[in-house]
Amino acid sequence: MASPNSSFSELLSVTVQELEDELFDQISAKNATTAMLKEYGSVVPKDGGPTIVIPIMYAENGSYKRYSGAELLNTSSNDVFTAFQYPWCQVAINIQANMREVLQNSGRSQNRDLVKSRVMNAKVTFENEFNIDMLSDGSATSQVNGLQALISAAGTGTVGGIARASYAFAQNQFYRATTDGGSALTSANIVSYMDALDLRLQRYRAKTKVILSDDVTYALYESAVHPLQRLNQPDAPMAKLGFRTYRYKDAELVFEPGIAGMPANTQYWLDPEVLELNPHKDRNLVQLDKRNSFNQDAMIEYLAWMGNLTAKNFRRLGTLNNT
Repeated sequence: MASPNSSFSELLSVTVQELEDELFDQISAKNATTAMLKEYGSVVPKDGGPTIVIPIMYAENGSYKRYSGAELLNTSSNDVFTAFQYPWCQVAINIQANMREVLQNSGRSQNRDLVKSRVMNAKVTFENEFNIDMLSDGSATSQVNGLQALISAAGTGTVGGIARASYAFAQNQFYRATTDGGSALTSANIVSYMDALDLRLQRYRAKTKVILSDDVTYALYESAVHPLQRLNQPDAPMAKLGFRTYRYKDAELVFEPGIAGMPANTQYWLDPEVLELNPHKDRNLVQLDKRNSFNQDAMIEYLAWMGNLTAKNFRRLGTLNNT
């Protein structure tokens, strides 16, 4: 049977199509991690394959040998390449309406208000949930590897299919305030602890651009440096995107609230050269084919995303925490 308001189905589809091209860009600007990755060109679409494969060079050539005259040279073979592998993770969100709502909102102007409200709700929901995923430990079903998974509080666990306990090149840098520094984080010691972590990162030439800070660490750093007026200039990369940031050496320190999924008493030190968001080129929050329910008086549209958050050099990523 034909819809009593045929313009609604078309309006829903067209509105979602108009939203599709710019929705991910809008959402990425709200989350400090995705905003940083986009700003520094680290949102890198991938073509496909069973997994996302990141080839790496993990060792030096072991045949280097100093010799004299006719001394035998080193003929041993060398295994210097491997890869991190990350699963494809999928997300979908729908925008729908049943025909009761359509009839109650008959007339094009009322329909447009209804569609606009549903679209905005989907946008806000995706934005909030994706933010939680980006900061997660990846333990939920089909969840991306969030920063808690990629940057371990003590450099432990398995990442990209490689056990950190077995291979040091897969271990991120970390500094634990209580364990390594001798006392919990305070405004008096936070800068010195950050300096200690920075030295560990600099051994591997890390180019830290953004330091995500939860409520506590942000407040402690702010208390320590506020008298020095070390707020970044408005044209600093993250500041110009609307984030209030403090300067720490060459990095911007950005507030990421606990309500958004950031773990307590934690900083994440991010180098965009080794951290990537890899959406599938055909599933970067795109509209799926329209679907009408076969057993309900309703219509529905889906937006879908597939990809993962990946890293290729963990030694250039770090965390400061209170353990």
